Amino acid sequence: MGSKKSKVGMGRNKTLYALEDGIVRYTKEVYVPPPRSSESRDVICQLPKGAVLYKTFISVVPTAELGSFKLVTML
Repeated sequence: MGSKKSKVGMGRNKTLYALEDGIVRYTKEVYVPPPRSSESRDVICQLPKGAVLYKTFISVVPTAELGSFKLVTML
């Protein structure tokens, strides 16, 4: 399983770029804010009944490493 470390960076003008080689993947997931947060009080209460919030996630799926290397020296 891969690491959960962020592999996407953001530039000064809010452009996104990959920090390593791979495929950029955009996903949307249902977002449920914590019950006692300010988002719940300010945003959720104003939505119509049955509305669903989605949050967009941008990730980089790294390319598979070939696993071949050249041994230079042995300690």
